[in-house]
Amino acid sequence: MRGFLRLIRGIIGTGLTWAVGWAAAFVGLGAILGPPPSNLAEAALMGMSIGFTAGISFAVILSIAERRKTLDQLSLRRVALWGGIGGMALMLFAMALKIGAGESQFGQVLTFYLPVLVFNGLIGAGFASVSVALARQAEAKLTEGDDSRLMLED
Repeated sequence: MRGFLRLIRGIIGTGLTWAVGWAAAFVGLGAILGPPPSNLAEAALMGMSIGFTAGISFAVILSIAERRKTLDQLSLRRVALWGGIGGMALMLFAMALKIGAGESQFGQVLTFYLPVLVFNGLIGAGFASVSVALARQAEAKLTEGDDSRLMLED
């Protein structure tokens, strides 16, 4: 049971971390494209919701696909692939709902969603690679010890 709770905590933590990062990415993109400030708040909320979903999707996919591997054994290419799929998960789900409901044909839906899929896939792949690289650094510091800590002398 402890392992399961730890897994859930890690999945939710990944989702929250990605939510913050995606919000920043959406606000940055919004600032570059020049919408009014009220739209930047909307961009942040949209980025947070998509990022949270993408982070959870990535964490679930990674925990299933790479369950027997340690951080050192993970290939960054495969991690980027899982991150890209996680980044696209919400939009793929939305596409399936539109097609399944008979609202649109596959070609119309793909034309509309393709730029968003590519953008989200690239962000997801980047976030996944950075997440694993940072986790490797943190693990190395925990294993080796951090020499930069303060030492108190008597």
